[in-house]
Parts: sequence; C-alpha cells; structure tokens
Amino acid sequence: MKIERRETLRVLSLSGAAALLGLRASESKAQCLTTDDILGPFYIPGAPETPQLAPAGAPGTPLFITGTVYARDCETPVRNAKVDVWHANDGGGYEDGHYRGVVFAGDNGQYSFQTILPGKYLNGAQFRPRHFHYKVSAMDTELTTQVYFEGDTSIPADPWASSPAAAGRIIPLSEDQSGNLHGVADIYLDVEPLTNSQEGQGFSPAQPALRHIMPNPMSAEGRVQAFLPAAASVGLLLFNLNGKLAREIIRNQKLPAGMHQWEFRAETRHGLRLQPGVYILQLQADGRPADSKRFIVV
Repeated sequence: MKIERRETLRVLSLSGAAALLGLRASESKAQCLTTDDILGPFYIPGAPETPQLAPAGAPGTPLFITGTVYARDCETPVRNAKVDVWHANDGGGYEDGHYRGVVFAGDNGQYSFQTILPGKYLNGAQFRPRHFHYKVSAMDTELTTQVYFEGDTSIPADPWASSPAAAGRIIPLSEDQSGNLHGVADIYLDVEPLTNSQEGQGFSPAQPALRHIMPNPMSAEGRVQAFLPAAASVGLLLFNLNGKLAREIIRNQKLPAGMHQWEFRAETRHGLRLQPGVYILQLQADGRPADSKRFIVV
C-alpha cells in the first residue's frame, strides 16, 4: 500500500523551523557530531530488520551504503547501535512495506545496507533533493536526521538540505563498473565513548579488527587504525571491487597487541595514483584475512 503524500512537507513547515532551531543549538557541541533533521511524515515504527531495503527487481539505480557509528569523541565506535532507515522509491513515493529497514552496527561500529537511489518528489513548487531518513539510537540517545548526496541540483532550494548544519550530511557517491552506486555515511552520536573496562562496550574485539579509515571518502591521504588482541604479523591489502589487488600498504609487519595506526597516500612515490572509486581494505594477521572495511577514493 502506497502512502499518500497529501501536501507532502507543508505539514512540516512548523516542525522544520523547530528542527532548525535544534540544529543551531547543537553547534556548540563537538564539531564532528551529526546534526539532526526533520522526521518527515512517513516514518513507520517496527520496520523489519534487514539490510535489503528495496524489494527484488525494484526499478532504480542500485545503491550500497556503509558507515560507522562513532561516539562524541569522534573516534570510538559504538557497538550495536540501531540504524533505522527509510526513503522514497524511484518514483518519489513512500511505501509502507518497502524501502525501509533496520540494521545494527557491529562490534567495530560498522553498518551497511543495500537499496536503490531514492527518487525526488515535489514539496510545493520545489523538488526535495534525494535523501535517506535515519533514526539512530544507542545508550538511551536517539538521533533523527537525513543524508543527502553531492551534486544534487535540488539542494540549494531546499530549506533543510541547504542549511549550513546539513553540510556534513551531504555525501559523495561513486559508481562502479557495473553502474552501481556506493556511498559512506558515518554517524557521530552524542554519547559517551565507553572504555574497555565497561562491560559489553569499548573497542576490544577478540579478533584483529580495523577500527578507522579516515577520512572516508579520502582524496590525497588517509590513515588506518587497527586493533590486535595479541601479537601478530600484520598485512594491509587494498583491493578494488573486482577483487584485484590495488595496493599493498604493509606486508608481514610484526606488531605487539594493542591499537596501531598507519598513514598512506592515494599517490605512490612512483607517481601511481589510486583511481576514484570504491575499495576494500583487508587486514591480515599471520597470513590470514582478519577484517575488511570499504572506503571511497574521490
């Protein structure tokens, strides 16, 4: 059953103004915190727990989103955060049974889902830009927000997407060789980073794990953080989406247990540069794959 749009976002004019006031109030908080945005009239509680939001065979461009939920210190992943997402279909309509779902962040704070690029719809005389609605919750804190896409010509005329507070929520999309789109949407919640001694939280997985690739997307240079629960011989390998090795960042580096960090550049000292696109960074421990994380080069 399709939800009728009625006057779409005219209903939200007053609540939108309140949301903008909330955004201004949050500007004094940590710079990395994800700002809030309007809920919209089409949220439905109790969405299914699934990483596949669009129904099979749905029209539209396939889109893969991944991201990490972080605490207010901007670097500690938040385990088991609930990420509730909903969006319009390819034609700009909202449906109560599709294009919505819940995923949970893993031990390293990562979440991901697959769907199609949302369609646009009229809000009065203007089209709303393509967007995802997010409701993210963890540790008794809930954030309601929206994610937009770089290059959308409807952003300047939209009062919510064009707000300065939304600048950090406009993400680039990268197209692979099959025509699929990929994006990274990290979420920074206003929650305390919990230490390893706090039961059930903190970043101390039992297996070697990637913690950060920053920035993501990256342009010229970035850094990688990984956690080792025990001493190991470590490798960092970079693959493209076709599984071809694109770069070997480190090889058989013997390291003690703990947190480690490496810096790398998109361009090598020989002048070879990673092409824009989506890559998989694989962490190896003692010659075996241990963890992987997706990131984008622009």
